[in-house]
This record gives sequence, structure tokens and C-alpha cells, in this order.
Amino acid sequence: MGATGSKDKLGGTSIGGGMAGGAAPGGMSGGEAQSPELKCAVPIAFRWHHGAQREVYVVGSFSNWQTKIRLTREPDSEALSTVVQIVPGIHQYKFIVDGEWRCAQDQPRCLDSVGNENNCIEVEEAEAAEEPPIDQDPNREDPPSPRNSYSCPPVDSDEYIKDPPAMPPHLQFALLNHPPASGQGTLLPLPHHSTLNHGYLCKNLPEGLMAVGVTTRYRSKFVTTVYYSLAAASSAAS
Repeated sequence: MGATGSKDKLGGTSIGGGMAGGAAPGGMSGGEAQSPELKCAVPIAFRWHHGAQREVYVVGSFSNWQTKIRLTREPDSEALSTVVQIVPGIHQYKFIVDGEWRCAQDQPRCLDSVGNENNCIEVEEAEAAEEPPIDQDPNREDPPSPRNSYSCPPVDSDEYIKDPPAMPPHLQFALLNHPPASGQGTLLPLPHHSTLNHGYLCKNLPEGLMAVGVTTRYRSKFVTTVYYSLAAASSAAS
């Protein structure tokens, strides 16, 4: 053939020397080939059935005219063909038959910017296959651990209809509702940390009297503030 080269991503041979019959179409005579993005490439079949004594290659703008891809002979036929992954778009191409650039007359043709006649093809994007919904996918498999294999028993439905407690139980042990220990006079025990910054009502008060307290802490000191009010006045105000 009079050309040397190396393999590339398209499965062809990079053109590294002159070819009989003139330079490559499109004015491309050398340089590094631009590898197409094969993620969205579409398989395109190229076919030559006009006779050849030795070898037939296809070269095109899809490889920047730098890669020649060999066609193989079809069984029980004189035609040669190959399939190339090409990105969508309009591409020009030409065949190298026995070392000579040839244009297939039975395939679409056009002229490039310098007046060379090439074959051309428009490659459209392949339609993405629609994935079925998950619940209708016949290949969908159940998870490896179904719910009936869990050791945690489900919550009784009656638990959801019970009324919540009026207040957290630990708030019942607030200072105003905790009498001082005997022999300590008016000294109160240290408040529990869970009661801090919570307002609470005082129990066991004379009828018509209401007391609300809140305990705060600053470092190791505790301060309890108590607010007294008449129950009747409070109800009228609310």
C-alpha cells in the first residue's frame, strides 16, 4: 500500500504515509487524529461492491481523515463491508481501493471545501430505550432481606390512637412539688437537669391560688423564680 501506521480506538490504522492516487481529501495530510467520543456513537455500516484485487479501506471526517479502517469480504459475495462507531452529525468519507482513493458512485456524494468529491452520510442520534417503571419491570428482583425476615416486631396499631401523657413524667419532680427533707429547714434539693428552663405549676395550693415556677442554672448555682396569681383572675385573663 505504501503506507504505514498504528492501531487506534476506531479499530483501524492511522495513516502515516502517502497513498497512491493523491493526498487525503479535505486537505488533511498529517497531524494527530482526533478521537471521537464513543459514548454517543452510532454503528454505521460501510460497503464497497465495485471490485478490488487486494484491500479496501474506508477513511472519513469522523476520524479527521487520519484513520483507515479495513473492510472484510462478505461470505459468498464479492462485496466488502465493515461497521464503524460514528458520532452523530454529517460526515464525509472515501474508500481506498488497492491503494487508490475512490468514491462510491452509488452512495450520496458531495464536494469538500477544496473541490474533492467525497461520499457523505448524516448520522442521527440513536433513540434511547425507554426503561419500564420499577413496578412493571419483569427483571426486577425483590430485595435480599424482605420485611417478613426482620426480627423487630411491628408496632401495635392501638399505640397510635392513645392520648399522649399530659406532661413528661420527670417534670413532676420540680422543686415546688418536692418538699424539703426533714431536718434541713427550708433547704431544697438540687433540681434535676431535665427540669431546667421548663415552666411548671405548683400542686397542693389553696383553692383559688396558682403558682408557676421556672428554674435556671448558672455554673453551680440554681435560681428558681415563682410567680403567684389568683386562679380566677388567671382564668378571666385567658
